[in-house]
Amino acid sequence: MAAVATAALLFTIASCKLQPAGLEGGATASSVAMTWEHATVYLPDSFFPTTPGGIQLDRRLPVVIYLHGCTGITYTHDAAWGRFIKSLGFIAVMPDSMARPGRRSNCDPVYKTTGLFPQAAAMRDEEISYALQRIVNASWADPRNVFLMGHSEGGAAAARAASRDFRGIIISSWTCTNRRSANFDGISAPLETPVLALAWDHDAWYAGKATEGVCADKFGSRKDARQVLFKGAEHATYQEREARDAVEHFLRDHLVH
Repeated sequence: MAAVATAALLFTIASCKLQPAGLEGGATASSVAMTWEHATVYLPDSFFPTTPGGIQLDRRLPVVIYLHGCTGITYTHDAAWGRFIKSLGFIAVMPDSMARPGRRSNCDPVYKTTGLFPQAAAMRDEEISYALQRIVNASWADPRNVFLMGHSEGGAAAARAASRDFRGIIISSWTCTNRRSANFDGISAPLETPVLALAWDHDAWYAGKATEGVCADKFGSRKDARQVLFKGAEHATYQEREARDAVEHFLRDHLVH
């Protein structure tokens, strides 16, 4: 999701410092717009997904920005989450990080190693900011009810998001832990921002590595934070009924009416 990758940090090599996106491989900072233009959008009451440019609504709806993992948007997992989120009455917007010119996967999902494209982390941070800006200014979005959800590499990006504009943050299959890099250790959201974390207790991406742990250990003095932990070495979360129930309750419980 490579000798430099033996630490198996899911999102960047341990010694990496966040750098401005796009200094290598032809991926420029301005290319962030392409992640929005090529985003997959799931709308309530609409069978087929669309793009942000294809949204035609006469009312404002709550929105979940969903960040895919290191291999891009997957049909069996990420799209499944998108369809589920729209069934709850939310718009699910999935920026496509892989749409950026020169963007490559930062991981090898077979060997569960990372560090193959270290600038991915800074790119994901930039993509969050860009999507949030577009959404809060969109005629179809309720700016009071914008949530952020990320899975795996996207989960680490969600954990780093520090904006006060998110109504809540959902972290899927990331541990909020990195004993080798403070940049990826902890949760950056304001203490008052609600947080939901979904994870497996022996996720093979993290077990026995510097990233082994649970987000609950990083909650600190947060009053509205919950960890849902499944037993096993899996990585995907959508297939777990408890995960879907937790996401449903989290989104509905934190809506501003």
